[in-house]
Amino acid sequence: MIRHVVSLQLAATEPAERRERANELRDQLRGLRDVSPGLVTLDVYFDLGDAPAHWPVILVADFVDAAALNDYQSHPRHRDVVTWMNAGVVSDRVVVDFALT
Repeated sequence: MIRHVVSLQLAATEPAERRERANELRDQLRGLRDVSPGLVTLDVYFDLGDAPAHWPVILVADFVDAAALNDYQSHPRHRDVVTWMNAGVVSDRVVVDFALT
């Protein structure tokens, strides 16, 4: 089992717009739950605060194996969401993939 964790920094700086964008991002990412048969779970969480050093949106997804993760990442719907994120929604991201034992 592979866990895929993505921390996302929002481009918006105004609090109301950040909340709106965070909700849109959550909905877009949750819409990817069915793109790969090897995707076991996928959910999106929000940081408890809004400290500047914190990353406000976190995706956590589990895949049966590395091939399933690759299928998810190369799926056209996933690529569309990434393109949308890169068009001014997300300013930065950090990704960690690791094996669950």
